[in-house]
Amino acid sequence: MADKEAGGGDAGPRETAPTSTYSSPARSLGDTGITPLSPSHILNDADPVSEQQTFLVVVAIDFGTTSSGYAYSFTKEPECIHVMRRWEGGDPGVSNQKTPTTILLTPERKFHSFGYAARDFYHDLDPSEAKQWLYLEKFKMKLHTTGDLTMDTDLTAANGKKVKALEIFAYALQYFKEQALKELSDQAGSDFENSDVRWVITVPAIWKQPAKQFMREAAYQI
Repeated sequence: MADKEAGGGDAGPRETAPTSTYSSPARSLGDTGITPLSPSHILNDADPVSEQQTFLVVVAIDFGTTSSGYAYSFTKEPECIHVMRRWEGGDPGVSNQKTPTTILLTPERKFHSFGYAARDFYHDLDPSEAKQWLYLEKFKMKLHTTGDLTMDTDLTAANGKKVKALEIFAYALQYFKEQALKELSDQAGSDFENSDVRWVITVPAIWKQPAKQFMREAAYQI
């Protein structure tokens, strides 16, 4: 993913961090029920693309303290911005531009779900079973408040167990990457690849350099 500046979210002006290769730990989350785009928004082989411009769409991920989301626009219509509004879980029939910044790992420390899906699944668990799962929420500002932040910094799950912050942030970014590629592929009727997308990840301007570098490193993990 390439560097690019963006704004929005819950912490004022933002800067960006890059990402790289694509894998798929969130594939089991299923269809997000996206409303189809109009035909003019769907790219085809006849669409003119600059010889220097190899990407077809820009996707901006807003990783917030309380909630997170993403938006995208096709390069042929950069002024037409689409926002993800239908997330798995949450209140039925309610449209939300963002999903809670919560993540759930299995007892084996594998990614299970993010956002409403993570929150709903975790709170439906029997209390004794829930103690085995790793549930984290509002963990983003740990990067800003930790004075000695390193790539080995830990986060504490609801059950008191420690987990590497880098692992959690990489899982979260991978989830959004997976969801965005799936949505784009569903809308276009053909598979979108990582190389078709210019990725943007927003970070608060108030963050110090170690926190920004940490987010970049998390992006490189996916």
